[in-house]
Amino acid sequence: MDRPPISRHTIALTISGAIILPIAICLILAVASLLSTMGDAAGGGVLRWVALGCGIIWAINLILLVLALAVNALSNPNDSNSEEK
Repeated sequence: MDRPPISRHTIALTISGAIILPIAICLILAVASLLSTMGDAAGGGVLRWVALGCGIIWAINLILLVLALAVNALSNPNDSNSEEK
């Protein structure tokens, strides 16, 4: 049995990042809004930049996840569409 070019651990890591990062972004933005409301404009601004960085990491993570799944799908020799008998 051939090993896939991208390990299951790597795919599981990118899937967990795709699930956890948007939740973290929402929480960071909520705390940033809370800080801004309480009068700490600098802290709110910093957390907005942190949320932006997390959003960029999330977008990169989703692109890598799609590419990893595509590479694994294309390298699968047991293609169900091929009718070799």
